[in-house]
Amino acid sequence: MPIRQIVVLPVALALIAFAAPGTAVAESGTSDGATYTVTTKAVDLEGGWHATVGQLAGGDDAVASAFNDAAVASGKTMGGALSDDGVIRDDATFESKPVVSFRPTAISQVLTGIYYHHGAAHPMDYVTTVVIDSRTARPITLDELFTDRQAGLNRLSEQTKVIFPTTLGGTVPMGDEPGNAPLAKNFHNWIPTAAGMEIHFEDYQFAHGLPVITVPWSQLTDLLAPDMAVLAH
Repeated sequence: MPIRQIVVLPVALALIAFAAPGTAVAESGTSDGATYTVTTKAVDLEGGWHATVGQLAGGDDAVASAFNDAAVASGKTMGGALSDDGVIRDDATFESKPVVSFRPTAISQVLTGIYYHHGAAHPMDYVTTVVIDSRTARPITLDELFTDRQAGLNRLSEQTKVIFPTTLGGTVPMGDEPGNAPLAKNFHNWIPTAAGMEIHFEDYQFAHGLPVITVPWSQLTDLLAPDMAVLAH
């Protein structure tokens, strides 16, 4: 199995295990005036693995269909990551968990996965996200979220340097690291919440595990596209 590169940070972040918040899977929810029921579906992945993803029923058919297709694609993306890592199939397990959440104008999924080869020092963690605009049945990407994507990435990079150390009780802002550089690949896993933009970092983006931070909407509202400003309310 290939060894992922570990970035050693100056604030002693390396080799600290993180876990995503233990949010319960919603059984139903309402967005843009429509109510949906949440179920799950097993998706076959390359290599013989399976991923469990969220699915919607009821509500707006176009929105439910867009979400369901995106959730399946998200699971297959995770399967591709397993293949890219060259994980060993024998004597190993892989489990995934979808968490679906509802906002007034968006429906989101955070899909986390854990691969473990028996006898290994620790598991390998995976995460992918989906955000669907419940007004238009279209995905909300970083391009749609910000008026100027690069300006948005610059702000997310700045906020990560400030917020991330506080998750460990530190007070010194992070320096420039590969994981906090203003690049789309560093911030493409996110969902909107009432508190702000919840960012899910990938395994070894900073250290082993799946760290999560929330950038307050107050730090982003001046950069949000006009039709995305409603996410902050």
